[in-house]
Amino acid sequence: MSVSPPVLELAAPPSLAVELLRAAVARRPARPGEVPRLEVRLRHFTPDPRQLVLYREVCGFPADGHLPLPFPQVLAAPLHLVLLNRPEFPYRLLGMIHVRNHIRQYRRLAEGASLSVLAWVEGQREVRQGRELDLHTQVEEGGAVVWSAVTTMLRRLPGTGERSREERPAGSTAPASEEDALFANSRPAPWTVPEDTGRRYARASGDYNPIHLYALTARPFGFPRAIAHGMWTVGRCVAELGEAAEAPALILTSNFRRPLLLPSRVVFQTAAQRDGTVAYRVKSEDGQPHVVGQLTPGT
Repeated sequence: MSVSPPVLELAAPPSLAVELLRAAVARRPARPGEVPRLEVRLRHFTPDPRQLVLYREVCGFPADGHLPLPFPQVLAAPLHLVLLNRPEFPYRLLGMIHVRNHIRQYRRLAEGASLSVLAWVEGQREVRQGRELDLHTQVEEGGAVVWSAVTTMLRRLPGTGERSREERPAGSTAPASEEDALFANSRPAPWTVPEDTGRRYARASGDYNPIHLYALTARPFGFPRAIAHGMWTVGRCVAELGEAAEAPALILTSNFRRPLLLPSRVVFQTAAQRDGTVAYRVKSEDGQPHVVGQLTPGT
């Protein structure tokens, strides 16, 4: 029986930019193996107020004394990269695709709170496009879990082929006609997404992946222009939801459909449901969705 590596304990938040650099030069076995349980923990730290200011500005959140609902995902991202850069992890980080995100907030977090974060990954599953794995995150305050998330990543393997622009990621089951019917009575809100959005979000998040910065740096990865960070799009949607996203307990799900090229003009839509859930999506001018999700009151 294999023994999982010990939990990696960190004394300070790691640099996401440094972890990206490590990922760029990392070597992995030619034949990817199984994903063991890998854990990393960061105890008793307070979010950087300067980073929070930048995040609010680029996503559109007000300064209300609390952390925006998706912001702990930014805090957890460097820990995720630490996990995926560990020598026991069998894949290269570069080339992995963020396909889904599920966030649960148990209560709102004050912006000066002392937090502890535990992140782990274990196992994978076969899907048509390759293999998926889940990065789990728990944020604690005073010994109680106050925020958690599951970040689903896809690793394409040789022979699985490229996912078409219109194809849904695994786990998304509603046909396009049902989805369109859901938003049929929505009042579309047009957004203009500037060319520098990726660079501004990188300054807020630390994610300087070259696919998000300039057309020149994105082209070697197969994109004609830079693409927006998926979690910027989610953050912008949550900010637009206003008071609905300021409840103490919430569940936020997001499915990433296709990259949002920069600059772009897109449309934001919402659809309120009887149980208090608000469905939302961002779609391009040609009607193709970039992000589809829902915000649900928690307990």
